[in-house]
Amino acid sequence: MKRIVLYAIMALCLISSSCDAQTRRRGGGHEGNSEPTQKTETIKPASNKPVVNVYIENSGSMDGYLKGVTEFESAVYNYLSDIKISDITDTLNLYYINSEIISYAQSADADVIRDFISKLEPNEFKKRGGNRGTSDIADVIKSILKETRDGVISIMVTDGIFSPGKGKDAEAYLVNQEIGIKTSMAEHLNKYPKSAVILYQLSSKFDGTYYNKVDAKIPLNNVQRPFYIWIFGQASDLAALREAVPENKFNGSGVEKMFSIVAGNQRVDYAVKPKSGNFCVSRNNPKTEINKLKADRDGKVRFSVNADFKDLLLDESYIIDSRNYELQIYDLKVAPKTDSKYTHTITLATENRKQKNGELSIKLMMTEPNWDDVNDPIGLEAVPGKTYGIKYQISGIYKAFANKANYYTELIINIK
Repeated sequence: MKRIVLYAIMALCLISSSCDAQTRRRGGGHEGNSEPTQKTETIKPASNKPVVNVYIENSGSMDGYLKGVTEFESAVYNYLSDIKISDITDTLNLYYINSEIISYAQSADADVIRDFISKLEPNEFKKRGGNRGTSDIADVIKSILKETRDGVISIMVTDGIFSPGKGKDAEAYLVNQEIGIKTSMAEHLNKYPKSAVILYQLSSKFDGTYYNKVDAKIPLNNVQRPFYIWIFGQASDLAALREAVPENKFNGSGVEKMFSIVAGNQRVDYAVKPKSGNFCVSRNNPKTEINKLKADRDGKVRFSVNADFKDLLLDESYIIDSRNYELQIYDLKVAPKTDSKYTHTITLATENRKQKNGELSIKLMMTEPNWDDVNDPIGLEAVPGKTYGIKYQISGIYKAFANKANYYTELIINIK
């Protein structure tokens, strides 16, 4: 009996010793522990949700949007609130920006966001500091891109006005701004090739001083002026953001115009639509190959291709515009297709005598957006609905992306 008790005590000692050694290896011991205890205590599961950084430009030209309750405040407040209550992010940080980035709040909750919006007043903007007298949009975008990396979405709210200051050649300044934006965006794409950009134009009541291209002050009383929301980040993150908070959820004036762009030569899911013409679907390659294509009674051959363009982030009007596609022989029409897998159906047709066997390439091309309808080319007056030099900003972004590839995606169908 004594021997059994002795064996039991020895076994318990061995177990205790083993557990202590294991605890020391994991950093859970105290004496003789080479690693601090807090290392294990602070380890948390990594979140795959992106961080959202919001930057409100607080230059002097923005003051007119902030007197009283305006569409500007309503739109920004609603957008940030929708982001916060959606499942897109766990961390939303708030900043002001002009010549420098000025932090307001980290990991803002709903109350902090409300407080932030309530303080969007001219006097509060002045308190936040920075150089409010000139607006170098190229430098602002460059600063924001430096803070934008994998897992970060950057949102900038601005009036988009170039303010070079007195005594400067505004026209030359505009050209240099475009080049600066293009250079910063191209450098960012080299580091983060899966980046994307979205731009929304909205409008709001403006009651204050408008600064023209020569920095002359023009008083405006309760007029509508455009403002802009720029969004930078990885394409997948921006796609998730846009799905969580689509354009039709914006308050205030709502989104009046949109520009978006992603890196070119993207792969998308697509497949030949069965029974969309007089042909047989290939058994070996049913998605990309059709056999025995024949003409209908009117002498034309036809077939359709379903495609998923969701991750391209492009405006619907851009996708369905046949002028944005490059292909030979065939005429093309694009229509929305709402189902769980594909977003659009591309219908192709050509005369039977023109049809050729082999690979048919269908490219959705990058084309420079035309914002002439909202671009003020003169810059001396506050032209309703227009912003001086806005097209130069968009052109700089576009040219950075187009320098890498001149088409968004290519669909290849093999016809036999």
